[in-house]
Amino acid sequence: MRTGLIIVGLLCCQNSSATEVTWLKTDWPPHQITSGAHAEQGTFDLLLKQLIAQLPHITHQVQVVNLPRLEQAFRQNSKSVCGFGSVFTEERAKNRWYSKAVAVLPGLAAHFRLSAEIKSHPAVQANGTVDVHQLVQDTQLTGAYQPNRFYPPSVMAATRYANLIPHDFTSEINAAALLLSKRVDYVIEYPERMVFYLKQKKQSSGIESVIVADASPYVVSYITCNKSEQGQQIIKHIDTALMALWQTEAYRQSMFSWIDQADQKALEPAFLSVKLQVINAQ
Repeated sequence: MRTGLIIVGLLCCQNSSATEVTWLKTDWPPHQITSGAHAEQGTFDLLLKQLIAQLPHITHQVQVVNLPRLEQAFRQNSKSVCGFGSVFTEERAKNRWYSKAVAVLPGLAAHFRLSAEIKSHPAVQANGTVDVHQLVQDTQLTGAYQPNRFYPPSVMAATRYANLIPHDFTSEINAAALLLSKRVDYVIEYPERMVFYLKQKKQSSGIESVIVADASPYVVSYITCNKSEQGQQIIKHIDTALMALWQTEAYRQSMFSWIDQADQKALEPAFLSVKLQVINAQ
């Protein structure tokens, strides 16, 4: 979609020229939700609103795009574009600036139906994690994952197998429904996404989640802006705003709004650690 919500900030002083930024978002529930009953109530939707309120001297435009279009936009420097909630990679850092951390979220997992008795599968390690590269070699099982995203090495290697199917999961395409209907045997996805999809189906259980063995137990997300003339300066404004936002309870509540109580408790040490890094960094 090419049109989006326009949010116009106030100029910080009468003689200054306006700084403009286009925020690119994808349909990626529960972090960015573009349709349905929970539209604009995603984790990053809520955090972005709080950030924009801290930056009234910048003119903000929000535009919905798909994942390939988002990546393409960061390779063009004709205008300032930013994205909310990106994982850091050296490859991405070649064409975009990174902010301080904006969120801490649960790590990647493989999700199975409760009846699948997955704990006895050879791919499940003694520590309770799952080796996805070994899992995908079981040709009796079919898995699904969302393409055009960053994954740990085992998942990237597994995507070469025909029985791990690329599949877009959006506000309309429900990953939990795909799994519970037995169209696939497992889904590689983040836990809070599956929580969202279960709620859409008005279910609270039915899926067992096993952390991916070579994935981090938590994911730190950042804001990225392309390397346009203004991009680096925009990141500096964002960093200043984030130092204040991380200290508010409203920011924490929005960050955890789609995460269940067990994952919130597990994330608390990481949240506090990243919070200190953000507010104490110079």
